[in-house]
Amino acid sequence: MRQFLALFKRDISIFYKSKSIFILAIIFFLLVTVMLPIGIGPDLKILRSISPGLVWIAFLLSTLLNMPLLFTDDFKDGSLDVIIIESDNPILSILSKILSFWTAVILPIILFIPIAGVMLNLGFDQTFEIIILLLISSPYIILVSAIGTAITIKTINSGLLITSLITPFYIPILIIGTLPFINNDFINFDFVRSAMLLTAASLLSMVILPYFIIYILRINTE
Repeated sequence: MRQFLALFKRDISIFYKSKSIFILAIIFFLLVTVMLPIGIGPDLKILRSISPGLVWIAFLLSTLLNMPLLFTDDFKDGSLDVIIIESDNPILSILSKILSFWTAVILPIILFIPIAGVMLNLGFDQTFEIIILLLISSPYIILVSAIGTAITIKTINSGLLITSLITPFYIPILIIGTLPFINNDFINFDFVRSAMLLTAASLLSMVILPYFIIYILRINTE
């Protein structure tokens, strides 16, 4: 546990020394939520019906934009070998880095979702439910993206490659996360059911995916 806390504090201090990391993530998220409605037009009913999906897409893109930061710097300075590869408990090291990334990048984006909700004509209830669903699914989102980051760790400017590799795995949670907001007599998919499925996906990913990430990192750092 000491190693977990020490690594968490180290990564958090590195993230916040470079304030542009989370500032750019927030700016990108808000820009996407502003630009997409402009192309849709002035119809507020249409905008409100598709706004939950727009928030999800903007959130996923903002996450993918920053995923190369998870391992790249540690790989370049050689500390990745010590932190993860030679660690006594590499699973805790992976989870510590995931938690620090969530705190420094994901949490600030989530805090700005209410502003995006106002711009997208979302009601308070819808905005609150979107925030809860994104919080629940964020471990899955980060861990799946971390696999893409581990695979492309030796690639220069790997952001586009990570996006291409990982996007298909985002489609199921994007569908599950937006179904409660679709008004359709044939689809009876409420918020609770969506939250339960996303919780299951996040818990399963936290149990399984760290082992895959460690395996890929060990291969790529040999």
